[in-house]
Amino acid sequence: MMVGLDKEAAFEGWFSKIDDPESGLMISVIWGYSTHKDSKHAFIQFQNSLNHNTTYIYYPIDDLKWKTDPFVLQIGKNELSQTGMILDFELEGIQVRGDFHFSNLSPINHSFLKPNIMGWLAYFPNECNHSIISMDHKVTGNLQIGNQIWEMQDAKGYIEKDWGTGFPKEYVWLQANDWEKSSVVFSYATVPILGKYAKGFFLVLHHDGKEYRFTSIEGSKLADFHVSNDSFIATVEKKGIQITLRAKQTNPILLASPVQGEMKSHIKESLNGSLELELKIKGEAIIRLSTHRASIDVHFSEKS
Repeated sequence: MMVGLDKEAAFEGWFSKIDDPESGLMISVIWGYSTHKDSKHAFIQFQNSLNHNTTYIYYPIDDLKWKTDPFVLQIGKNELSQTGMILDFELEGIQVRGDFHFSNLSPINHSFLKPNIMGWLAYFPNECNHSIISMDHKVTGNLQIGNQIWEMQDAKGYIEKDWGTGFPKEYVWLQANDWEKSSVVFSYATVPILGKYAKGFFLVLHHDGKEYRFTSIEGSKLADFHVSNDSFIATVEKKGIQITLRAKQTNPILLASPVQGEMKSHIKESLNGSLELELKIKGEAIIRLSTHRASIDVHFSEKS
């Protein structure tokens, strides 16, 4: 069921990323719809690491179709499910076709009080709701852009979902999973709660079969945070475990984002930025990870 299709001024979107280190190609596809009365439509927003640009493709809302069990989302000739993705659209007059198969999805741990990363807040109305579908999965398939063809045998995938009326007033976000046994996602945002604005965060690190999870709603602390125009440093901690992230955007571009359900604002996203991660337990460094293939958003005023 589409959670916002029958609501006024709402949006819903799925972010699917594929990273193929073998070829160096990385793509992201945002699937979504807006129910704003002046511009109700479905859309696909496609980004790639070849030329660091994005294309926003409008579809009539009637071109949006879905099934719930198992989940299958269709927009025009494009299709997204938990087992794969089919792409078929034109990019500035150039045909784009893709056929991908997903396997070994890695959802985060959940329970009744933690239906997803937002914990018990998921049971209340929120400006922006967030759900992590898969931290990491294997992708095989092929992509054709014009005359260029890529065959993928061991690419990496990630899927998340957002819905509500708009993105947070301020936020940073990062995601990376190009390591063999590790994946991470983090966000820190200013959000409205009970008529006031409050800051909150979540961080999930999967490493060698173990989940490290930090959220402000469950009592974790943000020990340090500094942000600039295109980078940030954040340190979170709980019960003697501390994780520090150092993130910097590379070739950021503007993506459309929702305001009161209307896709009229923009965020600045980098598909392949740099990230350094360090996890300490009781002051001792246990995990160190680095990459130049992290997806990073920075939409925050410059202050510490």
